[in-house]
Amino acid sequence: MNSLIQADQHFLVLTMVVAAAAFGIWSEYKKWFGKVSGILVTMISMSILAMAGVVPVGSGTNVSVPVYDMVFDYFIPVSIPLLLFSSNILKIIRESGKLLLAFIVGAVGVVVGCFVAASVIDLGADSGNTAGVIAATLVGGSINFVATGETLNFSTNPYFSATIAVDNFAANLYVLFLFLVPALAFLKRFWSPTPVEPADEGKEQGEQAPVTMERMAIALFLAIGIAALGGWLSPFIQHLIGTELNLSILLITLLALLVANLFPARLKPLENTSFSIGLWMMYAFLAVIGASTNIYEVLKVGPSLLLFYLIIMVFHFLFLTASARLFKLNVYDVIVASAANVMGPSVAAPMAASLGQKRMVTPAILVGILGYVMGTFIGVSIAIVLS
Repeated sequence: MNSLIQADQHFLVLTMVVAAAAFGIWSEYKKWFGKVSGILVTMISMSILAMAGVVPVGSGTNVSVPVYDMVFDYFIPVSIPLLLFSSNILKIIRESGKLLLAFIVGAVGVVVGCFVAASVIDLGADSGNTAGVIAATLVGGSINFVATGETLNFSTNPYFSATIAVDNFAANLYVLFLFLVPALAFLKRFWSPTPVEPADEGKEQGEQAPVTMERMAIALFLAIGIAALGGWLSPFIQHLIGTELNLSILLITLLALLVANLFPARLKPLENTSFSIGLWMMYAFLAVIGASTNIYEVLKVGPSLLLFYLIIMVFHFLFLTASARLFKLNVYDVIVASAANVMGPSVAAPMAASLGQKRMVTPAILVGILGYVMGTFIGVSIAIVLS
């Protein structure tokens, strides 16, 4: 379907992406939609524009959208260092335990949910491989989708492109639901109390240096340099350890953490500036994610594949929620870990930031990257068992 704004009208497409991000940020400051997150507003806004034919749809079509590709290729690698310049590795070790536990519980929920879905929904002769690819992407995000598909020789299957479309639609729908979870009063009985930020930390944040042109220039220079170094090293490391996984995000994260912990005093004046720029870039990225919700492709492949996804996601969330009381997890542990499972660190990190849980940004990235490692292995294993 042709859109009002064509894929090659780069500045118009970019204008809509930036407008959706600005609308989400503005709505959060104005509290127009109550407790609804600005990121949720951004994603819904762009999704509506894509489905209404105003902007190009980001998935399920044969048309490449250069602006969307640019956001995927550059915004995430650059935004990760910007969000991590305030990271304290000792604090991460102390505070990521619960999130790591929640992430592992969520992954178990996906695996069990996959077997439940496979027993209920018949996806045809290649149902084992289809289930394996779906499980891989829901354990650690979409980066595992292609790797598992190639491993299982599933990339030539007619279901492959349809599964991509359903994956985008179902995962985006689920992330929108996660943003609403803190407002669902009937679930509060399952959560442990949310820890209150120490008074001295709040004071420290209040004393952060203001955003200036000089700090913007230095922060962007450092972030882009770290992203470039991580991208340059990635092929060598991949070849050295014999993996086809793209390690660039992992290396960028490690380099950013190294810089942040070797030079904390020098980076301190940049924290407020870098975090603000990085979070804006994440808003733009999630606007593109919203544009990737191609409901037309979903409708074409019928309900069975979508129902398969929904069964796994429902079971995953119920399993994680039921385990929250046992493991003393709070609502933010559950929803950030769940986002890391389903969509990976690129969504879990801005979700943590937009929910006011700045301390969880780095743990969200780290557990999400763990999902990159686990997802393909788990997906291939499930495919072997079910085939």
